[in-house]
Amino acid sequence: MNWIDSVTTSLLNKDLDGLWARQQVVSDNIANFETPGYKTKSVSFEDQLQNEIEAGGTSGNMVSGIDQVHPETTVAQDEMFRADGNGVDLEQQNIELARTQLNYYYSLAELSDSFSRLKTAIGGGS
Repeated sequence: MNWIDSVTTSLLNKDLDGLWARQQVVSDNIANFETPGYKTKSVSFEDQLQNEIEAGGTSGNMVSGIDQVHPETTVAQDEMFRADGNGVDLEQQNIELARTQLNYYYSLAELSDSFSRLKTAIGGGS
């Protein structure tokens, strides 16, 4: 493990990866709102990250565990909102897109702050 690979940095990087995947899936859902038979997709990764944090262990083990987490995409099989079999709830997808974007920007700001603190520490506070 090098000095940049901290639990915080790894966690934020994986969070950004998962949020990016979610944003792509939600965008696909919105784009297919009028496609007959289209089933809503969703992405989950937060529970996996939470499990890695709760597992604890050494910092190196936690970073390794976090790096093994990958976003999982699932397709809703039994949801239908229209007679043509489309399962996209447009209002819900727009809310999910906004929530994902806010989470992404927050995580990006936290990662930037983490590197700013590291830069300050390396520079001796100057």
